[in-house]
Amino acid sequence: METSNKQLSIDNALYTSTVEVLKEVTPVSKPNNKQREVSQSLSESLSDLFPEQQYEEKTIQKAKQILNELADQLSPEELKCATAEIQYLAESWLNDFERQIFNGLTLKELLHEKGGL
Repeated sequence: METSNKQLSIDNALYTSTVEVLKEVTPVSKPNNKQREVSQSLSESLSDLFPEQQYEEKTIQKAKQILNELADQLSPEELKCATAEIQYLAESWLNDFERQIFNGLTLKELLHEKGGL
């Protein structure tokens, strides 16, 4: 038992020393301008490919502003789901209202039929 404890303490000391040496020897690279440009262009490309992500973040921020303290009681996922549900309901109610007014068509369908969109 005593031999295994000695071996364990030697292993721990060896591990600790190795980690310290590696920290000193391993160079820490600082991102240069080219890496920053690639990172920014990658971010811009992703934003172009997935614009709904930015829209979603703006929507959540707007909901937090409107709800104030109530938003603190909701997790980010709950807030995201709630805004999506409310947006769906508002759009479907608006579509139903438009269908009543425009003889079964939404405004978007009506404009598309007329060649507007």
